[in-house]
Amino acid sequence: MTRQSWNEAKRYVLTPLFAGALLLALGRRSGWLGVLAAAVAALFFRDPERPLVPEPGVVYAAADGAVTGVEKVRDPWLPGGEAVRISTFLSLHDVHVNRSPVSGRVVGVEEVKGGFFPALFERSGENHRNRIAIDGEFGRVVVVQISGMIARRIACWVGAGDRLRAGQRIGLIHFGSRTDVLLPDGSAEVLVRPGERVRAGATPLARYRRGDA
Repeated sequence: MTRQSWNEAKRYVLTPLFAGALLLALGRRSGWLGVLAAAVAALFFRDPERPLVPEPGVVYAAADGAVTGVEKVRDPWLPGGEAVRISTFLSLHDVHVNRSPVSGRVVGVEEVKGGFFPALFERSGENHRNRIAIDGEFGRVVVVQISGMIARRIACWVGAGDRLRAGQRIGLIHFGSRTDVLLPDGSAEVLVRPGERVRAGATPLARYRRGDA
C-alpha cells in the first residue's frame, strides 16, 4: 500500500483495529470482529504495483472492474463536444485506485457536486464526481471519478500542470464506484465491450486510429 492509499485507508483500518484490540484486552471475544473489519478495510484499499510499458496510441483502463457501457455522449472538455464514453463499475471486491489512461499533461481538474445513486444505476452519472482532463500525444482524454452510495468520498492526487505517465496513480474512490474514460468521438477504436473486465494501467480500452496515432 502506498503512502497516498494509506492516508485514505487509515481511518477505516485503525479505528476498528484499536477498538478490537481494546475489547480483546478486556477479554471480549467480540474484539475479533474489529480485527476482521480492519483486515477487510486494508484489503479494500490494496494498491498493487503494476509496471507498464505503454504501447503508442493505446488508451488504458483507468479503473479495475467491469465495463458497463460504451456510448456516445456530449462533453464540453473535448474538441467538438462529441465523445465516446467507456464506463467501468468498481465493485467492493475491486482495487479502487485510479490510474492515468495515457501519458500527458493534466490541463483541468473539476469537482462536480451531485447525488449518490448506486454506481450501477444509469443516474450515477449525476453523482458527486471529479473530472480530470489530460492532453496526451494523440489528443485529449477525460477521466471522471464518480462516487457511489456508501462512503461518498473521492481522492484526487493530481492537479493542473502535472505530467503523468500512462498507468500512473491519479486517485482513489471509496467503497463501490464508477470511472468513465471519454475520448473524442471517432478518434479511436474501442477495444472493449460491456461485460468485460478490465484492470487499471494494464487493459487497453481503445487504440487511436491510423492517422491519429
